[in-house]
Amino acid sequence: MRIDVVDTLDQFKEIKEEWEWVYQSDPKSLFFISWVWLNGRLNCHEAYEQPWMILAAKETEPNQNYVAFFPLVINTDEKLPGQLYNELSIIGVTDAMHIPFICLPNYEKDVASAFANYLLQHFTAWSTLTIANLSTADTRSKLLLEDFPKENYLVQELHHTSDVDSIDNNIVPHILLPQDWDIYLQEKLSSNTRQKVKRLLRKVSQNGEFRVTQPTAETLDQHIKVLLNFWEKSWSGRKGNEHCRNILENADLSLRRCFEYHCLYLPVLWRNNQPLGAIANLIDWQKKSMLFWLGGRDEAVKNLSSGLILHALSIQFAIQNQFEVYDFLMGNEAYKFSLGAQPQHIKILTLQRRGESQRSPQLDIRTLPQALEIASIYHQAGRLSEAGQCYRQILHTQPEHAEALYGLGVICQRTGDWQGAETSFKKLLELQPDNLKAWFSLGTLYQTQGHLHGADQTFRRALDLPTVPVITAAIFHNLGYLLQQQGDWDGAIDCYQQAKDLQPECVEADVIWANALYEQGKLSSEKYSHYANLNMDLGDQRRQVGDLSVAIAYYQQAIAMQPDLAEASYYLGLTLQIQGDVDNDNILACYQRAWQLKPAYREAEVAVANILYDQKQLPPSENNQYALANYELGNKYQKQQELEVAISYYRQATLMQPELLDAYSHLALMLQLKGEESWDEAIACYQKALNLNPADPTADIGIATILYHQGKLSQSEQLRYADRAYTLGNSQKELGDLQAAIDSYRIAISMNSSLTDAKHALRTALQERDNVTIKVSCVKQ
Repeated sequence: MRIDVVDTLDQFKEIKEEWEWVYQSDPKSLFFISWVWLNGRLNCHEAYEQPWMILAAKETEPNQNYVAFFPLVINTDEKLPGQLYNELSIIGVTDAMHIPFICLPNYEKDVASAFANYLLQHFTAWSTLTIANLSTADTRSKLLLEDFPKENYLVQELHHTSDVDSIDNNIVPHILLPQDWDIYLQEKLSSNTRQKVKRLLRKVSQNGEFRVTQPTAETLDQHIKVLLNFWEKSWSGRKGNEHCRNILENADLSLRRCFEYHCLYLPVLWRNNQPLGAIANLIDWQKKSMLFWLGGRDEAVKNLSSGLILHALSIQFAIQNQFEVYDFLMGNEAYKFSLGAQPQHIKILTLQRRGESQRSPQLDIRTLPQALEIASIYHQAGRLSEAGQCYRQILHTQPEHAEALYGLGVICQRTGDWQGAETSFKKLLELQPDNLKAWFSLGTLYQTQGHLHGADQTFRRALDLPTVPVITAAIFHNLGYLLQQQGDWDGAIDCYQQAKDLQPECVEADVIWANALYEQGKLSSEKYSHYANLNMDLGDQRRQVGDLSVAIAYYQQAIAMQPDLAEASYYLGLTLQIQGDVDNDNILACYQRAWQLKPAYREAEVAVANILYDQKQLPPSENNQYALANYELGNKYQKQQELEVAISYYRQATLMQPELLDAYSHLALMLQLKGEESWDEAIACYQKALNLNPADPTADIGIATILYHQGKLSQSEQLRYADRAYTLGNSQKELGDLQAAIDSYRIAISMNSSLTDAKHALRTALQERDNVTIKVSCVKQ
């Protein structure tokens, strides 16, 4: 067999006739793999810049038509934080039974083998293949997967779990329709339901205040708006506003596409001018089936079963048009069976490459925008290890990727890998000689290392390029400071003034300019307090992103301008301590000055106690008191995502009170997040927590997670701990600790990327936290 790749909308339109012939001829084909449906989904994927491809199979002889199509979307996900991989899944899957590919009869085995061979030999930048919502009696996927060597690939069968309404989504109810409406009423319904349906339909048809309408080109907007408004009111509380908005956006596009291709049946029930309910059914004219897709009703109306009326009218329409199946899609809600449905059972199959937890998989080049977005999120959150790993994976796929080169250079600079940073910036400048940001970063790197001549030349080279106000102002800042270091105050003040002129609203430009005037005795004393506070604020900003030497300079300047600024003294001591200053007396003096200036300053008081404890000068009777105080402050700074500060507090708490269980657990988690270099200490802390409480699930799962990262956890143990992490996440969520629950769900997914329960729970938890945007590619998924 010959395999061609279709990956543009124009190519997809060109194969429409052949696709529809194969679809019509395939006895197993279903609506959600039809050309009409996939045309809508592919337009959505294009809008979201989601890469996809269709493998098209034909005989090798010339002038042959296609005999099979295998539609795949390529997603980017993480096995571990910062370890990206590509997942293949079937395009078009929604809450219905599905098949992996369509093909002409008698070609099933040949094309399955050809598709498998293509994924084995020609398209290898994937780690997981997910085939969702297969019939439990499906054989086509077995033919596809049996060609993948068992020693290299793991096949798992998964199932949907009950959602918040205890609905079993492994069941897809459907009605096998008779040829006559009266036969349907007699044979499919109980006597009570039959009488109720007849009574309701008679009420609607004979009472002039009721009417049922179908959309026309002129009323389509109105019908869709009614349906989606009802649906949103019903589901937004359970799915979250952002999740619902994504679903509704996709639904709106799909409904319009189906209307355009005459495969939408969307009745709206009205009482006078008030809409009571609406349902959207998708019509498969070729396969003679109708599929209930979306529905909604006015839940304030209690005396009329609008949903039952609309379903009955839809079934009646299907029978009148000689349809054979009315499909309710996933979910075993009782009303579906009351209308005569029979259950079908579905499963999910996943195919995973073995051994990829120990390495970073190859990425498909089309998924690099997604990978860069994930890297940027980690970078902005200060998770530099994970961000750096993402950037390196991108560069492994595309060595000249400009954004990844720059991001990796910045991370290397932040972590003290000067050579790595210089290599990244210089390679970027070879590719883009006019990249102002790269020149600025390279000059700053030289300046940080004390290579003042190289920094001076680099900054001046950058100033020859076209001005970009934000970056050019930063270059003037750094050049001004360089001149200030060399005693050229006039030159420095001139540079600071030019930075101010470029960014009149920039606080840092204003502060640096004022600091230079202060050093020259040219700043009005009336402005000392104002600029002291601004210096302290800038010191806080720099400290929080790890720029400690600059933060120290700002705090020192704040104290010079306003000696009674307690917070500046405290944070100067803290930053010196984080930086590793060995002069404890100097640090203690900063903390004591802060506490003296502000007696209720808890951090300053605890800092003084900690240094006295280290110097064996703290009374032993106060150990427990200050251990708890350290633990509480650790929690405070953990929530503020100040990792190093939290670690220092938790570590001090364990020193002062060796039996403080929660301090060990929190310290271990912070060390784990810090990166691989701290994992041994993290395991030791988790082990101490287990020694204090052998039943502590957090510590046990924490150790397993690190072992997994190190490639030391067996496949069976991965699955077991994934389930444990998911269960722990549910418990944490019930207790109201959403962030802990989110972390646990991420662990579960990293160990078992096919754990759909955890993915759903993670999405729900993120929505409840309400500070992320979640794109959902499939309606109602």
